[in-house]
Amino acid sequence: MENDKKSVLISFIGTNDAGKLNYKNDGAVLTVLKNRKFDEVNLLWTSYYKPDINYDFISRYVKNEIENKKYAGKVRRHYFELDDVVDHNEIYPKLLSFLIKNFNPENVNITAAIASGTPAMQACWILIAESGEFPLELIRSNEPETGKPPISKVKLGAHLPKIKILQTENENLRRSLYPEVVINISKSEIHINNNLIKFSPLEFCYYRYFLNKILKNDSDLKVQGYTMPREFCEMIIEYFEESYKPYDINIRALKKKLSLFENISVGNFRSTVSKLNKKIRKHPLPANLRLYYEITSTGPRFSKSYGLGIPKEKINLIK
Repeated sequence: MENDKKSVLISFIGTNDAGKLNYKNDGAVLTVLKNRKFDEVNLLWTSYYKPDINYDFISRYVKNEIENKKYAGKVRRHYFELDDVVDHNEIYPKLLSFLIKNFNPENVNITAAIASGTPAMQACWILIAESGEFPLELIRSNEPETGKPPISKVKLGAHLPKIKILQTENENLRRSLYPEVVINISKSEIHINNNLIKFSPLEFCYYRYFLNKILKNDSDLKVQGYTMPREFCEMIIEYFEESYKPYDINIRALKKKLSLFENISVGNFRSTVSKLNKKIRKHPLPANLRLYYEITSTGPRFSKSYGLGIPKEKINLIK
C-alpha cells in the first residue's frame, strides 16, 4: 500500500544550511523539516574547495539539529564524491546511481529538497524527475521575505528554460572559483592564487605565450610535424629578451637557429611543457580546477593543438 511506504527526504548540504553556525536563520533543509515530517532524512555532502566552508561540519550540524528537534526518526549522512560540483555531466549519473543503489521505490516515497547545493545539482534533480528514471517528488524551501509558503512543490514538465538558466549560473559559478594568475613581466614571475610558481626562464616564456593567446582571444597553438611554428619561436625569444638578460646563452642559441631557418623541435617543446605542468600539479590548486592551469593538448600525435583553459578575466598581466 502507498500509505505504508516510508517517507524519505534527500538533500544536498549547501552553504545556506550553516544557519546558526553563521549567526543566521535556519537554512533550506531545516526549513523544510520544520514544516513537514519524514521517517528518514539523507544528507549529501561534498568536500569541494571553498575557502572557510566545511560541508562535512555543516552536515553534522544539520544532523544534530534534526535529531535534537526530533524532525525525523532517522538521519543519515552520505559523502558524495565529486570532482566538479558545477558539472551536471558528472553529477547526474552519480546522483542517479546513488538513488538506485540506496532506495527501492516500491518501499519508499522519495522527496528531494532541491534548494540546497549548486545550480547544477538543482538541475540534475529536475532532470532525473522529468526523465522518469527514478520516481521523485521535488520540493523547495522559500525565504520568509518572499511571501511564499515555507515549502513549494516543484512542477515538472516545463523546466528546460529554467535548466538553461541554471547551466548559465553554473558556468558563472565555475568561473568565479578559478584562482587568479598574475604574471609580472619585469620580475619574470608567475603567481597562481598568490603562490609563486618557480618556473625556469624557458618555462616562464612558454607559459606567458599561452596566457597571451587567451588575452588576445587567439585559438590554441597548432603543432604539426617535427618543429615548432616559426611565430612561436620568435615570440619566445621576444619574451626571453624582455624578462631576462639579452646575452643569455639560451637566447643566442635560439637566435642562431632562427637565422639558419631552424626552429625549436617539437620534442624539446613537449619536454619543457611536461616539466612546466609537473610544477603546476604540485601547486595547492583545487583538484577540480588544476587541469585548466596546465598546458594540455588535443588531437592526433603529429597534429596537436596546445592551450590553457583559464578564463581571460582571471589573468592579470603586470609589465
